[in-house]
Order: sequence, then structure tokens, then C-alpha cells
Amino acid sequence: MLKALQLARRGIHGVHGVRRGARSYSLASDQGFLSGTSAAYIEQMHLEWQHDPSSVHASWRAYFANVEAGRVPAFVTPDTLTSRPNNTSLAQDTSLFAYPTSSSFAPSSDKASTSPSSEILDHMKVQLLVRAYQIRGHAIADLDPLHIANRDAANAPELDHKHYGFTDRDLDRKFFLGHGILPGFLASDGSSLTLREIISRLQKTYASTIGIEYGHINDRAACDWLREKFEVPVRYAYTKDQKLVILDRLIWSDSFERFVATKYPSEKRFGLEGCESLIPGMKALIDRSVELGVNSIVMGMPHRGRLNVLSNVVRKPNQSIFAEFAGSRDESVEGSGDVKYHLGMNYSRPTPSGAIVNLSLAANPSHLECVNPVVQGKVNAIQFYQNDTKDRAKALGVLLHGDAAFAGQGVVYEAIGLADLPSYTTGGTIHIIVNNQIGFTTDPRFSRSTPYCSDVAKVVSAPILHVNGDDTEAVIFSMQLAADWRAKYKKDFVIDIVCYRKHGHNEIDQPGFTQPKMYEVMSTNEAS
Repeated sequence: MLKALQLARRGIHGVHGVRRGARSYSLASDQGFLSGTSAAYIEQMHLEWQHDPSSVHASWRAYFANVEAGRVPAFVTPDTLTSRPNNTSLAQDTSLFAYPTSSSFAPSSDKASTSPSSEILDHMKVQLLVRAYQIRGHAIADLDPLHIANRDAANAPELDHKHYGFTDRDLDRKFFLGHGILPGFLASDGSSLTLREIISRLQKTYASTIGIEYGHINDRAACDWLREKFEVPVRYAYTKDQKLVILDRLIWSDSFERFVATKYPSEKRFGLEGCESLIPGMKALIDRSVELGVNSIVMGMPHRGRLNVLSNVVRKPNQSIFAEFAGSRDESVEGSGDVKYHLGMNYSRPTPSGAIVNLSLAANPSHLECVNPVVQGKVNAIQFYQNDTKDRAKALGVLLHGDAAFAGQGVVYEAIGLADLPSYTTGGTIHIIVNNQIGFTTDPRFSRSTPYCSDVAKVVSAPILHVNGDDTEAVIFSMQLAADWRAKYKKDFVIDIVCYRKHGHNEIDQPGFTQPKMYEVMSTNEAS
């Protein structure tokens, strides 16, 4: 005990004019860590330090070494975050990344200038870069098929390695990112990776033709689940037979539009040209959902691409669709009827798994998004009558939207707000946005105040995937991921298919007057 008190006295003697005694060793105005009541503890720590210095904390190692060497004071409080100078950038401020070492607690005349290991600092910077890609990689993803959107590193400086103080000379430096620090494909699997390779993996994962937003999700386990789906060497690798199925469905989608455009060139049809990948994507969503136990799918959608969905997804007979173009109708049917791109359809569709799924496309008025609560109510009713109000695994709601309507119509927010209410929930709705980057004749810059048309869905912590509509396989992967998410978490999911509109709002309009740049790019791409 006496030895411990002697150690304590030697450590603090003369430091702050501390009163000597068996029970009072306060440092300045604060109660210090050395006092007579902790003498036994100090002595035990000293014995452990003598036996093995690495067995005690760095602060104790510094203290005992300084006592033995006769340095006064033997202990000083290390710098903290509050000591960071004003106007110091993240890349310049090393104190944020310092791990305490023995030297951190040692007295020194130039202690303020002491910096931690640059190796540790650089590894921390790399982790910050990785985190930036996980949260903001979508800002520079290759999403626009027309490449007219301004999506470069200037919009997200935190995605540039130079933002963290690295230079191009550092690109070939190696860093270790083990599974304990960074799980998933981005980890180095026991070996070092160059900064160049780390950035390449990050761009492939978070800034390719799919951009993901999940940082707003409150559930940590859900975020980890999404990361596990993305941070893999190969997100999707379809077999030859699967690719042939995808191609066949894509051809049906394209051929329908070509045929109708040729046969009825002056008719309004609100074609799907520019987003043909929607059809194989929706079919993939249906197939995966059925595999996960769904037996009824209720869909709601606006006019854009509706005839194509009726023909190729809900299997409305083409002769019925073409008869509506011709204007013929059964004289025995009374009433004025409705336009062809408002009508719905019910169909029992066989799937590759052998199961039958009941598809229902709800009728829709010209009032955009009004069908949303109708679809959700219908799904809720099906779940009630199937005694599925607990798991909500048998009936699914799928809503298609336009980009301008999803951001601008109040009923979208109102319907999404019902998502988790006990009496109204459907166990998650899958939202598909056909984002042709234009609302009638209005540019997105003048039609919404948010970066993305999908931002309203963040209020219910829905994951959001932004997908390049020209990458059909990426669209299909996104649809399958949405089905998996909904089956597991019973929450909404949003897929924002970034595409374009080949013609005007309807086929009679001339869009070149209001969007000259966009349609000039389209004509150039079509010619090439």
C-alpha cells in the first residue's frame, strides 16, 4: 500500500500544487485518478505493468514509465476533440482519428504538435471514403440512359479521394480493410488492397447502373441486409436460359409498341418506348413474389405504358385492345364507356414455378395517383378474407407512378402514410416509378424541390433503388430484390427506373419545342 502511495505522490508531486496526504490527491479543481482509496488498485496495476507492460492501458504504461524515469508530471490529459483548431478541415485534423498511445499521455514541451500514426489516420480516411460511397454513391451512378443529367463528383465531393487528403500518388498504396472493420465484398479478405482497387470496387458496387438510398432507414439490421445484397463480387449472374427468357419478354414489350405505332400512328396510346425494360421487370417481380408465397397481386398504374402492361403482363387479348382503337363496341352495352388506357383487367396467370397467381389491374381515371389508396384497400381486403392479416404474405400491392406525379400529387404522401397503420397496412407496397425525366412538358428542375422524385418515400423508411432503364438485367435484379425485401420486412420498397419518353406526352405532341436538348440526344442515339 505504501509503495502505491509513493507512486501516486511521485506522479503528481508538483504538478498542480496538490496537497500531500493519504486520501487527497485532486488534480487542479477536478478529482484526479490517484487517491488513497485506490492505492491497492494502483499497486496491482504496477505489478502487472512490471510483469508485462502491454497488459495495461497505454495511459498506465506512460504513467509508470514516467515515474520510473523521474519525469514530472508523470501524467497529462491527452488532447481531445475540443482542441481542434478553428477552420481546420477533416483532412487536416488528425486528432479525430487518434488512438491513444503511450506518447499521448506523456509530458512534452511540444505536446500540442504531437500527431498520431499517419498509417492509422489514412486507414480511417479510407473507411470514411467507403462510408461516403455507401450513403452517397447514387449521386454519381450511371443512371441516365441519355447522359444529359449532371452526375459527377462535383455534386458529391466526399466521393473523391482527394477530399480526404489523398493524392493520385496514393492510388497504388495498399490498405488493409478486414471483415472486422468492413464486412462484405469491399473487405480485403486478409490481404491488402490498393486505394485504386478499393475505389474501383466502390464504384462497381454503389455507382454503376444501380444507385441505392438506404441511409435514411432506422433499422440497422435492414441496412445490413441491403448491404449484404450489394457488397458481393457479382450481384446477379443470369444463366443463358434465363437471359433468353428476359430477351423474349423484352421483344414482346418492344414489338407491341412498334405494331401499334405502325397500325395506329395518329392514335393516343401513351406508349412505353424508352422504358421497355419495365415489362420483363414486372414479370420477374411477379415470378419471384409467387415463389415467396404470394397468390394475389393487385396493380395500379397511370396511362403511361398501360396498354403494354395489359397486353403482356395481364394478358388482355390483343384483339380486344385493337378493337378499342378501331372504335367498335357491342351495341347491347349501354353507357358511354371509357378510353382504352383507363381500363383494367383480371387474369389468373401461370408462373414458371407452376403456381397460379391472380392478377388484377385496377381501372384508373385521368386523375393521376387516385388509384393508390384503392389498390391498397383492395389488397387489405384480400388479406382479410384470406385470414392473412398477421403475416400478410399472400396478397401484394404494386403501384406504378410517373416521376412528376409521384413527387407532385398529394395523394401519394397520404397513401404512403397508411403503410404502417394497423388498420390499413398491407405488409408493404412495391412502388415502381417510370421516370422519363419529364412531366408532360415540364423539366424536373421546375416541378419539384427535391433531388429525386422518390424522396417522399423516405417518410416510411423505404429503400430506394435508382436504376438505369437501359440495363434490363439491373431492372430485373431490382424487382427481385424488392420482392425479397417485402417478404422479409413487410415494408414498402421503391424502384425508380430512370428512362426517357421517345415521343411526346401523347404520340400527337411535338416535344422538341419544349425539350429540344433531350430530343436532339434521342435522335442522335437512334441514328447511331
